Amino acid sequence: MDLVEIEQKLKAAVKDSEFLKKEGEVASYIPELENVDKDNFGMALTTVKGQTLAFGDEKIKFSIQSISKVINLIMALEDFGPEKVFSKVGTEATAYKFNSLIPIDEKVVNPFINAGAITTASLIKGGDVEERFNRVLAKVRELSGSEDVIFLEEVYNSEMKTTDRNRSIAYYLKSKEIIEGDSEEILDLYVRNCSIGLNVRQLSEIGGVLANGGRSLKDGRQLIDKNVVKTTLSLMSTCGMYEESGRYSIEVGFPSKSGVGGAIIGIVPGKCGVCTYSPRLDKFGNSVRGKKVLAEISETLNLNMFIGGNNGNF
Repeated sequence: MDLVEIEQKLKAAVKDSEFLKKEGEVASYIPELENVDKDNFGMALTTVKGQTLAFGDEKIKFSIQSISKVINLIMALEDFGPEKVFSKVGTEATAYKFNSLIPIDEKVVNPFINAGAITTASLIKGGDVEERFNRVLAKVRELSGSEDVIFLEEVYNSEMKTTDRNRSIAYYLKSKEIIEGDSEEILDLYVRNCSIGLNVRQLSEIGGVLANGGRSLKDGRQLIDKNVVKTTLSLMSTCGMYEESGRYSIEVGFPSKSGVGGAIIGIVPGKCGVCTYSPRLDKFGNSVRGKKVLAEISETLNLNMFIGGNNGNF
């Protein structure tokens, strides 16, 4: 299958999903997210050879929200190693909502619920919040192959004003001695990371790097240790779509992570990274139209990892 045929199938999937453009609601509990055009849609696919196809609102930057949890996990593993990280955060899926306090005992159930991401954010090294956040921005720029990565201050301010539940989670984690350091500073970093602004092209390139075993798409340098990639993709596959992760895995069949800003990043190991952006969400916090498009291209491009055979000849 050449790029022309892949492009045709991607366009067909986008067209077939148009009936969903008015279904779902934006994440109104963060006021600034209500200000986006609810009908925006963009998608991009980047192969491990560095070729990118993009459609729709491909240049619009949006806050990555919970997709930042992938970056938090990668950096925590790089900074402290798996033994330290997984002494505080588990590896199992959960039926509870992403902002729940329930699945916290001696450790947090997984790194992709809010409590888990606050914990992994606490394991990003740096002298203060600014230094830590600058390291995160540098990592995102390196993985996306773009210096044009922005901080959406309006989203950050809006979220900080309405983040009482996450604040309670951070203080509870501190009381359980799961996180170390100042709870407010850790919460600040977590929300800053959620407020990073990217477009679908940039996110699909990050997906492409992960699909390429952590190697740069430009020069082949190892940007992420391959064992960190393995761990990250495994957890994305089982926990990346919140309570819907199991069903999503059946219908789409490759590791993905959603964010309530409306984006979904997906990784087909050895093949490509893909990103969709559509702000209208279902009750789980996943993009309604994004899921539909990813399920369609998974089928038409043979990308489901659990079927076998030639999973997409890129």
